[in-house]
Amino acid sequence: MAKSILKRRSSCRDCPVGYGRVVEVSEGPFAPVEGAGPEYESIAALGSNCLVDNLEAIAKANELCNRYGLDTMSTGGVIGFAMEAYEKSLINIKDTGGIELNWGDGEALIKMVKKIAQKEDIGNLLGEGVKKSTLKIGKNSIEFAIHTKGLEVSYHDPRCFFSQALSYATTNRGACHNGSQSHSCEMSNTQPDIGIDKPQDRHQLEGKAEFTIKLQNLMCMFDSIVMCNFMHASGAIKVHSMVNLLNYVTGLDLDIKEFMKIGERIFNLQRLYNVRCGISRKDDTLPSRFLTLKRNRGKLPPLGELLSDYYEYRGWNEEGIPNQIKLKELNI
Repeated sequence: MAKSILKRRSSCRDCPVGYGRVVEVSEGPFAPVEGAGPEYESIAALGSNCLVDNLEAIAKANELCNRYGLDTMSTGGVIGFAMEAYEKSLINIKDTGGIELNWGDGEALIKMVKKIAQKEDIGNLLGEGVKKSTLKIGKNSIEFAIHTKGLEVSYHDPRCFFSQALSYATTNRGACHNGSQSHSCEMSNTQPDIGIDKPQDRHQLEGKAEFTIKLQNLMCMFDSIVMCNFMHASGAIKVHSMVNLLNYVTGLDLDIKEFMKIGERIFNLQRLYNVRCGISRKDDTLPSRFLTLKRNRGKLPPLGELLSDYYEYRGWNEEGIPNQIKLKELNI
């Protein structure tokens, strides 16, 4: 991107990270493209996930998603699902409205983004997401329906990071990397104020539940304060600075322990809402491919063991429901 279509970086006002990209494609079959360019997750979802290796096509699909108000990660996930269904003859060219939905076809990718946005042909179903699509298509499509709790999985492989496996399975909105951003702390980032003072072995089991839970609680505070998650993922801010900023703005006098307790309360409140909707241990899982198919140096996450440790540390019962002692502790 830097060598071809990138024009400049962009950021919110006074941002120390500058994570945004502005791109331009002025000629060729995917022109014009001008504006916010695809970032890592979008490139993974719309690109490698669909075997599309044309950066200009990915940039065009990303631009269309932005203009239509579609999430790039879920859109790439559901189109990848549809491409596999097409390959396996579970859907056909009549279903796609004449599109040969083959792997690696950038033009087909862009056409399908439009179909989803305009609710045309199978795009009307795909717009409901992978979970509803596999229920409708049936057959063996569930084997490659990559979602948790109905949310298409983010593009950090849980076979590479066991904390992400645990976070994907338990995060209240489904398999979202922003549920914990734990992969950044397994690689290089630290949060010494909450006991994470060095990177953790990504396949380590001991302490993985505590490690993941602390970061999930912290991300609840990032969301509540409305602070950019990249401030954590990049290591640009530590917890004590967040506490100080919150105290300065609000007049509160929180310490780090009280601050993190608020994050824990938020996470548990979200879980209680899910429990009321029928969520339990049966839903704290991963797509079957992540539990059965090894890739490269990845290992299969022992999810059962991880979940048991997680529930115990959370103060939840074996079905993943917060117990009364924990609720009293959190004043819920």
